[in-house]
Amino acid sequence: MPRLSVIMPARNAGATVESAVRSTLHDLPADAELVVGDDASTDGMRYVLDRIEDSRLRVIDCPGRGLARALNTLLDATDSPLVARMDADDIVIRGRFRRQVRALATADTVFTTVTTWRGSGMPRPAWPVAIGEGAFGFHLLLTNPVAHSTMAARRTAIDEAGGYRDVPSEDYDLWLRMQSRGARMRRLAAPGIVYRVHARQVTATDGWRLSSWQDESTQHAFADLSERLLGAPQMRISALAIAPFSRGEKLARMAEFDRSFRAAVRLVPLPARTALLRRLAARSEWLWQRSDTAPGMIGAAT
Repeated sequence: MPRLSVIMPARNAGATVESAVRSTLHDLPADAELVVGDDASTDGMRYVLDRIEDSRLRVIDCPGRGLARALNTLLDATDSPLVARMDADDIVIRGRFRRQVRALATADTVFTTVTTWRGSGMPRPAWPVAIGEGAFGFHLLLTNPVAHSTMAARRTAIDEAGGYRDVPSEDYDLWLRMQSRGARMRRLAAPGIVYRVHARQVTATDGWRLSSWQDESTQHAFADLSERLLGAPQMRISALAIAPFSRGEKLARMAEFDRSFRAAVRLVPLPARTALLRRLAARSEWLWQRSDTAPGMIGAAT
């Protein structure tokens, strides 16, 4: 049985899947596997995968199930104690899995930063800033601080949280539930992948953002975590921005969130607390600017 399984859902990724798969295999430990879930691709992607000869690579069919169901299918098709995610349009940076497996000795879920690659430009690494266990949950109350394809986790942590749910932000929804159960979660400073940004990404659309912000299941998960960390259930800032409240009520709710958040993070060590308060201020400013914006004109909000 492999110690680590990397799961990669893919649909019509023929142009990028070879570099994603080969970079993953190149970095995998000897006791690991890569399992690709093909969602009824029609662009020749399966032919590309069939040309890659490596006993650690498996390809299974996940037709028409959507991302969350495909991910759960991939989890069910593996039995390793450790699980990692990879996307079919990203590239693994050497050393990613070695660093994450080592970190999982004292954590339940470990992410990395990313190097972003937009179009024909040069890849740009993010600032190599780690997020420790004590600050991670508070970051989740402000925004999603990690890329899904950088995740590595203990399978038990995913299973105990209930796995992926069929919601727009299936990754963020899972992080909220894992954190509410007390999972030890952190982000390593060094980048683990080259993350491609392109217009075909579902998460680049306003429609996806709105559906994510309005999703009741994710809001319940957010409320559970905010109650655990802040002492009372709160509303997501992004959901508050489009809620049918007056501007005054939105800002009053944000002020209460601000007070609760500042009180709760007083025990977070510097400089992690400073980073959280900066992010809180940025989110407050975003709400101020966006709270009266029509849903069809939300722009590139986070």
